[in-house]
Amino acid sequence: MIVSFLAFAALALVLSLMTFRKSPALFRSSMRSAGLRFVEIMPRIAVAIAAAGFIGKLVPGEIVAAHIGPGSGLYGVIIATVFGAITPAGPIVSFPLIAVLLKAGAGFPQVVAFLTAWSVFALHRVLIYELSMMGWRFCAVRLTASAPLPFIAALLTWLLMMAWGK
Repeated sequence: MIVSFLAFAALALVLSLMTFRKSPALFRSSMRSAGLRFVEIMPRIAVAIAAAGFIGKLVPGEIVAAHIGPGSGLYGVIIATVFGAITPAGPIVSFPLIAVLLKAGAGFPQVVAFLTAWSVFALHRVLIYELSMMGWRFCAVRLTASAPLPFIAALLTWLLMMAWGK
């Protein structure tokens, strides 16, 4: 995690210097905007991480391991896919939840299936946006075409883990 933090910090520094060179006024405006976003998002992240911590204590690791653990196989991938698709949350909630699942004993392929289903299917987004804007036909075709993706991602994860000896 420290590597990704340092990479983003370096990117932010380079972009801020480029912005300042272009226009100090634009730099000040950008910093003000960034500060407002920080104040807006940080409380959400703090609450989401706290909620994920509570979930981690409430859901026994044995249950997680039994249903979506490394030994759960295809059954675990199916369960993770279904729960990923119906998780009505954005990344601020979903990623701490995923971290909790991993710590509770979930398998990598199952977590990848969860994340893929959450990204691709997200039932709440399908119902709110996709159906209303794109219609039933488009939605049905997209969902059908996307249906194998969590399973493909889980299989590729499993193959990579086998190749890397983990």
